[in-house]
Amino acid sequence: MTTPRLVGPIAHRFRRDDEGHRYYEIDWHVVTTSQHQNIAHILSNWPLFAVGSPFVLTGAWPEAVGTDLWAFCTPELNIAPHRDVKEYAGVFNWVVTQFWSTKQSWRCHTFPIENPLLEPKHITGDFVHEQRSTNVDRFGKPLLHPNFQPITGPATERRYSYPTVTISWNQSNLPLSTIVNLINKVNDAELWGLPARRVKFSDAKFERKVYGSCFYYWNVAYTFEFDEKGFDIPVPAEGTKVYSGSGSPYDPRNFIPAKSDTDENESIPLDYLGRRLVFSGINPTTGQAEYLYGQHVQTPEVIEQGNLLLLDIPVTLG
Repeated sequence: MTTPRLVGPIAHRFRRDDEGHRYYEIDWHVVTTSQHQNIAHILSNWPLFAVGSPFVLTGAWPEAVGTDLWAFCTPELNIAPHRDVKEYAGVFNWVVTQFWSTKQSWRCHTFPIENPLLEPKHITGDFVHEQRSTNVDRFGKPLLHPNFQPITGPATERRYSYPTVTISWNQSNLPLSTIVNLINKVNDAELWGLPARRVKFSDAKFERKVYGSCFYYWNVAYTFEFDEKGFDIPVPAEGTKVYSGSGSPYDPRNFIPAKSDTDENESIPLDYLGRRLVFSGINPTTGQAEYLYGQHVQTPEVIEQGNLLLLDIPVTLG
């Protein structure tokens, strides 16, 4: 079937209320090509303004002059046979009336929803707060007392906050296998302006609903966490065994117990080869002790990653 044809506007009406809000009405003359193309056909193939569109008529009627960018198309809509249609005759000519008003509390993405699957995605945000401890400073250097023993306890704990976003929408089917495959994974590529391994799919909620008497659909809500430093935890190298200095440092048999000055076993920081840190002098600027090689810090990628876009989430959040 062909799309209804717009002939043009046939009537304009305007009023202003006592609060100064402006109201516009336009009667459009629309023609269908078959008497079987009824009101439902016009609604599903409507060529004119969507709800929330500003009062700018040139897009549908180039000869129109005058705009009102603060008046938006309302959900109200009238469709009736043209006054020239004779009684009991097939209807080809229609009058469609649209309304604009400056009194709207909504703007774009607002339209009458008759199919719950057409509702736009709903996005909300929040912050999660937790206590985290660390044994290195922001430069990666170990936290040490003046006697070079590690700082431990509450002094190493900080309140850490990271954002979350929840995206919810309606789907015809529940993609349970995709959810199970991706839950607790991080992004494997750039997502929402963040590099890989900075976004984590942390939670999923779903509920089956019914529309009318027999149409079932699912409402799903996915929650994602963000961490600009990533979700991989840095692990400073330390232990009670050190590289002996002979043989390969990659052979575990070449590691011996770390001994203190009193010949007792102790846990000490290690460099990149598993050796005891070798003191090299005092930095004349900072007055801090320096070592031939600093304490090694590795960041193992423990959390699995995946393509989170398979969840049908938006490519951007803008």
